[in-house]
Amino acid sequence: MRTIPDSVVVGIGKGGSCKTTLATQLSGIWASEGKRILLADLDMQASATKVVGLDPMQHGDGRHLMDAIMYGDELTTVRARDNLEIVAAGRHTKTLSNHLVTAANPADAFALPFEKLMSSGRYDRVVFDLPPSGSSRLADMAMQTGKYLLVPTSAGVDNIEGLRVLASELEELHSDILLLGVVLMKISAGAPRKRVEAQKDIADILAGVADPFQTIIREAGAAYDDSRKAGLFLHEYAEWAATVSITNQIRGKIKIPANLGELAREFFELADEVDDRIALADRLLQGAAQ
Repeated sequence: MRTIPDSVVVGIGKGGSCKTTLATQLSGIWASEGKRILLADLDMQASATKVVGLDPMQHGDGRHLMDAIMYGDELTTVRARDNLEIVAAGRHTKTLSNHLVTAANPADAFALPFEKLMSSGRYDRVVFDLPPSGSSRLADMAMQTGKYLLVPTSAGVDNIEGLRVLASELEELHSDILLLGVVLMKISAGAPRKRVEAQKDIADILAGVADPFQTIIREAGAAYDDSRKAGLFLHEYAEWAATVSITNQIRGKIKIPANLGELAREFFELADEVDDRIALADRLLQGAAQ
C-alpha cells in the first residue's frame, strides 16, 4: 500500500465534528510559522476551500484533482497565503469520488499526484480535509494512503461513543495509517468537570492506541463565524482585532468576540502539540526501520 509522505489526514466520523475547522486552522498556523503546507480539500461542499477565502468555481470546482487522478494530469494547486497552497474542491469532487468506486487500483491512483508533489520538495506537509465518513470514496483513499491521522470530536455520548468504531473502520480499510490522537473540541471553557470527564472517556476508549491531546479547543461559535465572514484564519482575525481601538469597541462600531484571543492561543498550542507527536512518531518509525 502506498503512503503519501508527510501527510496528515484530518477527520473520520459524521459531519459537524469540526474536521474542516481543525484542518484549516492548523494549516494556517503552520504556514504562518514558515512550514510549506498543501491543504487538500476532499469534500464536494468545498468547505476548506471557502474557509481560506477562495471561490471554488473560480478555481476549477474540484476539476484539477479529478483530472490528475483520472487522466494523469499534473495536479494544479492554488495559492491561498504565503507558504499555503490548496487543492480546491467543488462539484467535480463528487464525480471523482464516484469514479473511484469502480476504478482499478484506486488507492494508487489517488496517491500518485500527491506523491509527485511531495517528492518535488515544494511542501513540508500535506493536510487532507475529509468529507464525513461513508459519504465519499475519497475519504477511504486518504485513510488508506495517509501517514498520520488526526481525529476531532466534541463532547456528548454520541460523539465520544463514535470513537469506538474507529478501529473497526480502519481495519475494514486495511489501513496502516498511524493515529496521532483525538482532539476534543467545542467544550465550554467554563465547564472544567465536563472537560475532565470527556478527556477520561476518550483516554479509556483509545487505551493502547493513542492518547487524547492535552489541548482542548473551546466552544466559540461567534469567533468562527466572524472570522469566516472576514475570510481570515482565527489567528489572523485575532491579530486584526488587536488593532481595533477600545473606543470603537465600546461604541459598538466593531464587535470583537470576547474569547477570540484565547481560542487562537489554543490552536497555536495544539499545532505545537501535533508537531511534537509527529516528530516523535517519525523518530520511532525511523528506529523501527533500522
